[in-house]
Amino acid sequence: MGNVLPDTRFSFRVYFIRMHGPECDFTVRMLLVETTRGKTIYEGIGSWLQCERWIAQISGWIIPVEKLVLVRKCIEQKRLAAIDVVRISVEDIESVGLIRVDQ
Repeated sequence: MGNVLPDTRFSFRVYFIRMHGPECDFTVRMLLVETTRGKTIYEGIGSWLQCERWIAQISGWIIPVEKLVLVRKCIEQKRLAAIDVVRISVEDIESVGLIRVDQ
């Protein structure tokens, strides 16, 4: 057996903030804040569809579609929306191009 590093995963809360754009394709600022220590924060800015893809990729499609529909309704009404994402790794977050902003 080789030396395999443990797959370290953390709990994150994802915040969605509507920035601008038309109703059908608005731009969203997505912040991932690590909930255990609250020190690690990642950011991505893209269309709502891009944010959905990021969440699906980093969570492995664990988030129910109904929850994402509720999030979209909130941000369409220009309200802050948040969801908790079960354990994900920093490597998964960085693999989709999200940037660490807490440093």
